[in-house]
Amino acid sequence: MKHTVSLRRAVAVGAMAAATCSLVTGMAVYGVAHPSGELAEIYDALEEVQAIVDSRFVGDYDMDEVRDYVLTGYAEGLGDRWTSYMTEEYYQNYLDSAAESTVGIGVTVSAKTEDDGSTVLRVESVAHGSPAEQAGIGAYDEITAVDGTTIDELGGYEDAVDAILGEEGKRVTLTVHGYATGKSTDITVTRQEYEQIHVTARMLEDNIGHICIERFTDQTDEQFLDALEQMQAEGATSLIFDLRNNPGGQLTALVNSLDPLLPEGDIISLKDKEAKPETYTSHADELKLPIAVIVNEDSYSAAEFFAAALQEYGKATVIGEKTCGKGYSQQGFPLSGGGCLNISTNCYYTPKGESLIGKGVTPDVTVSLSDDKTERFYVLEDSEDDQLQAAIDAVKS
Repeated sequence: MKHTVSLRRAVAVGAMAAATCSLVTGMAVYGVAHPSGELAEIYDALEEVQAIVDSRFVGDYDMDEVRDYVLTGYAEGLGDRWTSYMTEEYYQNYLDSAAESTVGIGVTVSAKTEDDGSTVLRVESVAHGSPAEQAGIGAYDEITAVDGTTIDELGGYEDAVDAILGEEGKRVTLTVHGYATGKSTDITVTRQEYEQIHVTARMLEDNIGHICIERFTDQTDEQFLDALEQMQAEGATSLIFDLRNNPGGQLTALVNSLDPLLPEGDIISLKDKEAKPETYTSHADELKLPIAVIVNEDSYSAAEFFAAALQEYGKATVIGEKTCGKGYSQQGFPLSGGGCLNISTNCYYTPKGESLIGKGVTPDVTVSLSDDKTERFYVLEDSEDDQLQAAIDAVKS
């Protein structure tokens, strides 16, 4: 389980994946009539179960929690791995994560059990420009205590995450065992508002621009266009787009990012339940530089279609591993009880009309990282990164 430490209570990444790996087309509110037919049978079954619980169950329970489990089970029962129910708390955190800015320290953590049985928080990633990054916290560092109290003394993972959360402007002191240094130190971080940065750019040797797209949000297209302009202004003669571990995201961000790269033509098309098509197209202006795109098995949804479009137009060499193979987009329907049902509402297709469901994108050059390098992905030196080196070779040739 992973959590993003922000203003509100952290949210489970397993559920988040179902939402953020999507090409989310929007949110809608939907009403239902009095149940009938098979739905009435479900209601009758629930009433029967509740009657048994009321008369015989000796334990305590929370009806709100029961409701969340019922709705979660319903979503899972549809048999679509991309469909999910989000609790009210989770849904609010999902909305926060998509905002232009957020308040917190800016780390994503997971629980790790040490050899002695104690629990620590392993830092999976650090948000760009966040208070945590500014304080020197890095990926794979381990948080062993919060304000002098160990994770276990706080009550475990969930309570430790709660202890890190807090109001803007308030400070929290973390005891951090550094991945790079192997030493423990106390680091005081002030919870602050910071901009969500999902696109970063840097210049490699030989005027090769490297642009990393971490996910597609409402801000990604603007950040991507800025990065593209920056690399060209700095004299880039070729470009590498890095979409490894990108979980996908917003359709409009994908379309707007691809438009300046592609010639006039289709970018992506969708079909809803009634098979009604909707196609997004690009303008005639196109970038004419050598391009490589790096993907891996954890490149989902919008990340896959970014690579597929450039590949089908012959605009880029795709490097890395076969991608996930996701071909549905999701739409969120807020519920009257405060949660949200996120369901698959469209099938989508590449510029050539291909579905990626179960197929994914097959790289032009297949390159995998070793297990050790995959484990250290976010701290790899460029010279160690076999996929990046293959992309460099591709744009050079």
